[in-house]
Amino acid sequence: MLTKIRLSLGAVCAVLLAGLVVPAAALAGDLDQQQLIQNGFRGIASSQSGAQGFTAGRTGLLDQVDLDLQKSNSPPVLTVELRDISAGIPGNQVLATGTVQAASVPTSVGFVPVVFPTPAQVVTGNQYAIVISTAASGSNSYLWADKGPDVYAGGIESLDSPPGSGWLAQPNYDFAFKTYVAPPSSAPALTGQRAAALKKCKKKKTKQARKRCRNRAKKLPL
Repeated sequence: MLTKIRLSLGAVCAVLLAGLVVPAAALAGDLDQQQLIQNGFRGIASSQSGAQGFTAGRTGLLDQVDLDLQKSNSPPVLTVELRDISAGIPGNQVLATGTVQAASVPTSVGFVPVVFPTPAQVVTGNQYAIVISTAASGSNSYLWADKGPDVYAGGIESLDSPPGSGWLAQPNYDFAFKTYVAPPSSAPALTGQRAAALKKCKKKKTKQARKRCRNRAKKLPL
């Protein structure tokens, strides 16, 4: 049964230090979407995972997200996924995956960078979901800062407990996050035509024939 774990700022006074944490720079992408305001938390543990929907503002490769996190004690690794969205909540298609070690998460809330080793292609105007989960339990857990009422128009917060049982939309709340998108590569795609033609030239029987073949092959696209 969904527990909807949420703590107020008064319950966790350490959040007063949040403004002092400087987020790391993106791996390659530029800042795209963000929601920076927070006045509470959701607990993230084996009994509850969290997700935040967003609408991509640019087309390109999403290579990093920053999440406003805090840890309690020594929880295990945190898994972060980028997923599609279906009917406003996270879908089943995982587009990118990253992980966060507890050592990288502060004990006072602050933005933590999460790099996706294989970036995901995103398209302007399409919605996606940042999904986080962990096997943490008991006093070893994570907190993800959020804001109510709803302050981000491009998506909503969702909760799932236990992970995989079914997402429950929280339309009046948004988690604090940032997304980074790098422009798609401008380099032309390799066709392989020139390499294939040059390989065939080696089979020509005479030097003159090989030369004519290579000259023709060099005019083909890479």
